[in-house]
Amino acid sequence: MSATITKIIRDTISTIKERNLILTPDNYTEVFCEIAKKNGYISPDCQKLEKYLSRLNADLVEQLKQKRVKNIDELFAFMAAKLNSSNINEPAKLIHSLVFMSKRVFQAVTMLHNKEAKKLAELSIDTLNKKLDISSIDLIRDKWFEFLTDYDDLFIRRLGFYGVKSFDDLQTAITELDNASIRSGDTAYLCQKMIPLLVCALTPSISESMNAEISGFELSLKSNPKLLELDETQDNIQQMIKRRIELDRAEISTKVSVLNDVLEGINTRLLNMMSSSSTSRAKMQDIKRDLNSINLKEDSFEVIRDKLIIIAESLGNETQQFSLQVSSDQKKIKELQDRISSLEGELAMVKAESKEDFLTKTATKRALIEELDRMEDKYRRYDADYSICFFDIDYFKKINDTYGHDAGDVIIASVGKMLRKYSRKIDFVARYGGEEFVMLLPQISLVDSVNFANKIRDIIENSKFMYKDERIDVTISCGVALRSSNKTSSSTLESADKMLYTAKQNGRNQVMPSII
Repeated sequence: MSATITKIIRDTISTIKERNLILTPDNYTEVFCEIAKKNGYISPDCQKLEKYLSRLNADLVEQLKQKRVKNIDELFAFMAAKLNSSNINEPAKLIHSLVFMSKRVFQAVTMLHNKEAKKLAELSIDTLNKKLDISSIDLIRDKWFEFLTDYDDLFIRRLGFYGVKSFDDLQTAITELDNASIRSGDTAYLCQKMIPLLVCALTPSISESMNAEISGFELSLKSNPKLLELDETQDNIQQMIKRRIELDRAEISTKVSVLNDVLEGINTRLLNMMSSSSTSRAKMQDIKRDLNSINLKEDSFEVIRDKLIIIAESLGNETQQFSLQVSSDQKKIKELQDRISSLEGELAMVKAESKEDFLTKTATKRALIEELDRMEDKYRRYDADYSICFFDIDYFKKINDTYGHDAGDVIIASVGKMLRKYSRKIDFVARYGGEEFVMLLPQISLVDSVNFANKIRDIIENSKFMYKDERIDVTISCGVALRSSNKTSSSTLESADKMLYTAKQNGRNQVMPSII
């Protein structure tokens, strides 16, 4: 090492002579560090500049590079120039201006007619007038934050009921409130507005026997609207309402009775038709058109009655053909009954099949809901707790897009098979939809449920899924929820779904909640 230093010293002196430099300490140090660096020798004295630069921020370092600062003297010269060019008093002036502005803002707040805001603003002004420190400023800031957090302006929104529409300006709101008060104070104006509504409410829907009485009542109110303020008038209105209801009921009862008589006649004719001889299909179509022509919303009771009478007469004139038609259709009816029995059997088979997913051979969503209802019944009766595991294949859309939907079906079927294989006999496995599976685990704790789900997750992660001689990496995420920790079976399923969402948000290929 001493030989190396001696060589560096000789090379340094030689280089100084070659460059025609004066042998000064600065020139010697600069050339010495340059030669030492070439020879791979690191001297602490040569690292002073880098040491100082490491303490500066990135902006200053970049400026020093642009200035090509090479040594400590140049660094100090640069920093001295930097300090001389900056205005040290500028931050103090800025703080003073901000404090002064804040005082004016707080003074304005004291005039906004809010007791809490005024009290807090006065406290803030008092704090600014004292000697400032960071803790007092932070305290006032926190109090204003609490005020903004708790502030609720719903109280002023209630003025909208009285005609106020502008809530951003208090003066405008007061003006609108005054105008609304002037209008509401005009009793005659209000009474005038209420008269048409009263007349409409008092007019019977069906009966017309009160029309003259109501017209006279309306005329007297229009001539003197303040009659509405009298107790006698209000009692009269209540009596008229009762009479209107009674008249409508009586009128409806009468008209319905008439219609019932007509319908009874039609029923009798239909019975006769069933035991009589023949009725042509064309005539039956005519009767059907007549029935469809009845408009219960627009036709009056009288019009409906007349139409029904015509229909009844048509039925009476065309009863002969119906009996023969019934006789000829007996064989077809028997065939239809046999067909219905066959279809009922097929329907029972379809219902049974609908409980098993065709692709995964697990239960369907419909069967899952039925099983969940049974478990819920046991839970309510015997306090038999259970867990729900909500599984979802990670990045399944990417698998479909990359390898095709046939590959996606293979993955779904394989995952369903694994869930069935590693579940207990008392567990229930169902395909919830798409790439989602749900397992119902009776008689198990939350910790054991999470451990089971992690076991399934680990098995799937380490399994080889092959499609057309190509391996596909598959992972699965799961959310777990315990019934006793939720209000209902539905909320338990929702909790498991939320845990699944959390697992996906946290990066997938995991089970939530995370049990330590």
